[in-house]
Amino acid sequence: MLKFFERVSSNIDDLTVKAGKISSWIILALILAQFTWLIFKNIFGMKLIAFFELSWLSLGLIILAGSAYNLILNKHLKIETVSKNLSQQKREIINILGALFLVIPTAALIFGLSWNYFLSELSQNQFLFSLEAFSDPSSLRIISLSIFISIITVFTQLTALAAISIACKAALILQQLKYVNFVESAEEKRGA
Repeated sequence: MLKFFERVSSNIDDLTVKAGKISSWIILALILAQFTWLIFKNIFGMKLIAFFELSWLSLGLIILAGSAYNLILNKHLKIETVSKNLSQQKREIINILGALFLVIPTAALIFGLSWNYFLSELSQNQFLFSLEAFSDPSSLRIISLSIFISIITVFTQLTALAAISIACKAALILQQLKYVNFVESAEEKRGA
């Protein structure tokens, strides 16, 4: 069972790190899109809505991919003043409970709400994927919103997977702590 937890955690970590590294390259796309949009707007007086939307999508991708990446790297916000006074075992139990009862349900809620919103957008906009949609600025906003909702659904699942990885790692650490405590108590009994 421990090997299974290790393998699951390792595979999820690999996937999340790849997504995090991709998000770091998306920062370049964000900078280029913003630069292009500002140059065309301020110098040529043209408003290229597509570049503005691309920068908005890029920013969303960076935040969403980065959230799972930060969770895996243990760089997320946590309350150190409380956890530093707790034993390693209690911290790992908090990691498991936080992953199972906070992160995964929140990711599932965001996934459900965004998926329902995405489906309602698709049903209201029949011309969404037609060529006419790209010539209408208001429909370009709907297209980018639909793409962003699709991205949210993927990255909420990635965040839930990252939480599963954290829970698996915490379970492995708890198992190791249990073994160490068992060995120490056995040595104490032998020494007494």
